[in-house]
Amino acid sequence: MQENTSSEVKTSEAKATADKAGAVKEAPKKPAVKKTPYIDYISCAGCSVCVENCPRDCLKLTPPRFHGDIHSVAYMANKTACISCGICEKVCPIEALTMVTPGTVPDNIAYSKEKNCMGRVYCRVFQGVMKVANYFLGYRTPEYIEGAGSIKKLPALIKAKGIKNVMLVTDNGLMKIGIPNGLIEALKEEGLQYTLFSDIQPNPTDENVEAGFKLFKENGCEALIAMGGGSPMDCAKGIAAKNAHPNKPVAKLQGILKVHKKIVPFWAVPTTSGTGSETTVAAVITEAKTHHKASINDPAILPKYAVLDPELTMGLPPFITATTGLDALCHAVESYTNWTYCTSVEKDLSKKAVKLIYENLYKAFENGKDLEARQNMQLAAFYAGRSFTRGCVGYVHAVGHTLGGLYGVPHGLAMAVILPHVMRQFGSSVYDRLADLSDECGFKGTNEEKALAFIGWMDEMKKKMNLPAGLDMIKDEDIPQIIAWADKEANPLYPVPVIWGYNDFERLINTLRTAD
Repeated sequence: MQENTSSEVKTSEAKATADKAGAVKEAPKKPAVKKTPYIDYISCAGCSVCVENCPRDCLKLTPPRFHGDIHSVAYMANKTACISCGICEKVCPIEALTMVTPGTVPDNIAYSKEKNCMGRVYCRVFQGVMKVANYFLGYRTPEYIEGAGSIKKLPALIKAKGIKNVMLVTDNGLMKIGIPNGLIEALKEEGLQYTLFSDIQPNPTDENVEAGFKLFKENGCEALIAMGGGSPMDCAKGIAAKNAHPNKPVAKLQGILKVHKKIVPFWAVPTTSGTGSETTVAAVITEAKTHHKASINDPAILPKYAVLDPELTMGLPPFITATTGLDALCHAVESYTNWTYCTSVEKDLSKKAVKLIYENLYKAFENGKDLEARQNMQLAAFYAGRSFTRGCVGYVHAVGHTLGGLYGVPHGLAMAVILPHVMRQFGSSVYDRLADLSDECGFKGTNEEKALAFIGWMDEMKKKMNLPAGLDMIKDEDIPQIIAWADKEANPLYPVPVIWGYNDFERLINTLRTAD
């Protein structure tokens, strides 16, 4: 009996063990990880096929970054609604969308989260070619007159060149506050005929250019005066280009070196101290029907002359004085730290601009009637504008442009806020060059100490002029889009000190969101 009992026990134990083993083998598998769409923001054409075919309305197209922008891309608007059906991947006509496990990147994606070595090499090779090409593009510095009341001297200078009939291009905003009135009266006193054209959009269109060109021809104008900020300047440059090629539509003049022909005499009169438009070779024009925005880029449209009259800027409010002044600083600093495209001319102009801004910006901010400070700030903007025309800007502008489009951040404010953060993140790669600029401000110490002191001064200026340290409006869902657009603008053209990848841009954005 004992043997039978023992045998039964063993049999029962064996069966239990077998049952356990079987239970392990037959255990249900873990559920598959839910896949979600990964969108290549660089390749996405914004065709909306994926959006229209999504059964749960998870996907949407991004809004325009700025007035006239038509480059929308798809993005995940409702992640929780996604059922991993994969329809969006199947219908995408250019394979810009791939279903992936969250946190991973598809192998075939065109834009990886880290710039690989070959990508960096490509950027540097491209910039090397551009450096050589720049020597053949005919950069020059406009002739200029300066000083309080110098705008009233302009008609006599125009008349001395044998010109009897001019077109004045400005905007309705300036007309309402009477800024052009002094120039108009001086034109009349000098006996010059003039045609006024001020019906210009904030983002000038091809229709504005065509209308201005029509007036120019109908009234027998021989020269152009652009008075204002970027909008009148760009429109006047467009009119000059159109006049050089009257049978071409504006769209055919947009691009690089499409004008390549002498334009009529052109005087630029800035009414702010920041953009440097009076020294640049670009005019951004929007096509009215399609809202497509593109630039005419050609040294031929660079104004021949500029008038730097500080009285025209005395009415600027403190906020505009601060942001436009720091915009000019950004032009000088980015051009100098880029270095690659600069000749000794651009490097010297950047240094001069930094010195003038260091000594005069806060004075102009505190006392808008300080004529000397206003004059020096106009000169600083002129120098910085001429410097970056060849030297180029960098990641400050690339990221700032996207924030302006997505959230309406004023350009000058974006530049003011982002500049010190980018320079700090570049680290030791810019210490020597920032040390050069800090010498213009009188900072002492090692190159690293001087560079950090210079960055600290930029932070201090923002605080003293009541500007924020960061920008906290950036949304999580916009970050990939911001990075993709910034990368596309900057690389490979901008010769930045360090070529950034996805994580570098993300680090900057996180810094901007948390700075206080």
